[in-house]
Amino acid sequence: MGSNNVFRKWKESIYGARAAAVSVFAGLAATGVIVCLTIRTYSDYKEDLISMQQEELLTMAETVGASLVNFIDQELERIDLYFQTVEDRQEIWNLKAEERAASAFLDSGDNLYVAVIYYNEAGKRIYQQGSIEPEIQNVSREYQAVICGKHLDASKKRYEMYISRRFRCGSGEYTAVYAMDLGTVYDRIVEPVKIGEGGYSVVKDSSLSIIMHHAPDQIGMDAVYDRSQRYPQLDLSDLFSWIHMQQEYPEGVGLINSYKWDDEGPNPEPQKRVVAYTTIQLPGESWIVNSTLPYEELNGPLNRMIQRLAGISGCFLLMVAVFVYAMTKSSVRSAGQKKEIAYLKEINEGMELLYRKEEEIQQYQRMQSVGQMSSRIAHEFNNYLTPVMVYGGLLETDETITEENKELVRGILDAASQAANLSRKLLDFSRQDTSARLTAVNFTEEISHAVQMIRQLVPESVRFEVQLDEADFFVNGRSGMAEQILMNLCNNAFHAMEGKEGTLSVRYQTSAKPPEGQESTEGTSWALLSVKDTGCGISKEAQKQIFEPFYTTKGRGKGTGLGLSVIRNMVSMAGGCICLESEPGKGTEFSLYFPEAERGEQPEQRRNEKGKCRVAAVDDDPEMLSMLERLLSGKGYQVKCWSHPAVVLSRLQKKRDLCDVILTDYSMPSINGLEFAELVRKLNPNIRLVLMSGKEDEKFHWYLKNGFLDGFILKTDIGEKIEEVL
Repeated sequence: MGSNNVFRKWKESIYGARAAAVSVFAGLAATGVIVCLTIRTYSDYKEDLISMQQEELLTMAETVGASLVNFIDQELERIDLYFQTVEDRQEIWNLKAEERAASAFLDSGDNLYVAVIYYNEAGKRIYQQGSIEPEIQNVSREYQAVICGKHLDASKKRYEMYISRRFRCGSGEYTAVYAMDLGTVYDRIVEPVKIGEGGYSVVKDSSLSIIMHHAPDQIGMDAVYDRSQRYPQLDLSDLFSWIHMQQEYPEGVGLINSYKWDDEGPNPEPQKRVVAYTTIQLPGESWIVNSTLPYEELNGPLNRMIQRLAGISGCFLLMVAVFVYAMTKSSVRSAGQKKEIAYLKEINEGMELLYRKEEEIQQYQRMQSVGQMSSRIAHEFNNYLTPVMVYGGLLETDETITEENKELVRGILDAASQAANLSRKLLDFSRQDTSARLTAVNFTEEISHAVQMIRQLVPESVRFEVQLDEADFFVNGRSGMAEQILMNLCNNAFHAMEGKEGTLSVRYQTSAKPPEGQESTEGTSWALLSVKDTGCGISKEAQKQIFEPFYTTKGRGKGTGLGLSVIRNMVSMAGGCICLESEPGKGTEFSLYFPEAERGEQPEQRRNEKGKCRVAAVDDDPEMLSMLERLLSGKGYQVKCWSHPAVVLSRLQKKRDLCDVILTDYSMPSINGLEFAELVRKLNPNIRLVLMSGKEDEKFHWYLKNGFLDGFILKTDIGEKIEEVL
């Protein structure tokens, strides 16, 4: 068992390595899938996050824009309401009215308005408080407040937006112009709307000049062209595309490569930004509100997402690794258990075969003893019959003897002839041996010759029907086997139909199905020989003993009871079987099944072709098996080793051409080498059988001489003489 364990462990290690490789590949595949899913999830999450942030920025831009529109509309309405009150009072214009109007807006304490100018109907300035640099050209002629322009105060880095209102006072008409500080508007409306930590909103007019910005240095600059002049070294291609989009569409979102514009110095820091804008309409003005957020601020959620994904992936990979390890270990253990179970199953199957064959072996040994005894009796009997036959013949030809006495002499000779016939059958029976070497005989030709002989012996009252296949079919046996089988079966049929008319049918089929319950190697062809009569039939009780030697249903002196026993031995010797169907009064049918013998190259022809010769070594000593494997493999033979004969028998039942030579030890568990050889010979007579033993024995040489074995070798001589016996 030790050598077998080595082989099994080696196979299990190979299987384990394969299982481990498969598991590693599966783990790598799972890792790849996880990485791809993680990347895909991260990419989708990033896109979703950017899209959500863009939508949020657009909402903020719209909110800021709406607040600006509402605030300026309220201021316009406030101015309208004030001057509507002035008109309703119908006061005459005077300085007090001018001061009162100026203080109503300039001295309110919110620093929203920085200057005011009043014009008379002729366009002449009649009152001014605060400073307004340019001359206002676009003064409204309407009796409502409107935006009439704006101006950049470079010293203060802020824009002033001008609002004009025409009104009546007494009998005169006047125009008031107010300068609104857009820096204050930014501080009150735009700057309080926080966008993250580094985000902000800017406001540009329709000419894309920046009018509101948290960095005073940027106010008054054109969003692209002035910046390209100030920073010629910067790549502003994304910014150009973004500004072009603002000129084409009223709102939009994007992700652009920009810069940190609040940095002082000639080289602003590059900064990727998420941006959104919307366009708002004011009386006489169109502004663009742009909200932006550094892309880096999104990295916080993205990093947290990556950390979560990495944690989940790590846990999953750990679970996969544990699972792969457990599965690999389980697979290796399961493979070992399966191998062990299969090995034990083969032993059980072989042991079952041994138990089934035990009776056959005992019966065979009994028959062997009976055969040897019958052979001695037959020889002695022939010695006694010879003078009777000789002297009887002389008396029958003696002219001095009367006819009455000659009739008595003929009776003596007939009885002696029947005794001689019985002696021949005893000798035939004694020669039956299922373990001796057989040859492949053309069963079809032998059946044809036997049928021609039987035709001459058929009684006139019996109709003889024959149906024979002509295809060649070879069976393991001896020459004359078919003739002996058919002669015995047909003689029995003649006796069964004696005294009445009947039919004897002989059918031979070369492509028959194997009999039910008969173990057959896949691809093995079978022949069927059927002998059927319409005689008296055989009772159920008699059928149980019909194949026993010396058992007969014929009358006294009409049969020896050896015919069917001889037939059974011949069929068994060829590897076939017999089926009997009979019913008293309705006849009997014997169906004989024969497996086809191999007609190819015999093992003897391959003895010296080491590369082709397959040797099976059977020994319960693991050290001996290991030594045989190394020795025979080194000499070029294909070697398989087994520690239990039952395993070999189990495999031979499934695959008859398992090997070319079996090298078996004599002393083994459950069965000795000679009994094992007998069973192997029954399963496949073409396998060469070589017996090993640690000591000499006369019976080994007797088995070798009589064809039961093909070789014998002492274990002490294996190293020197192994090739001679193989």
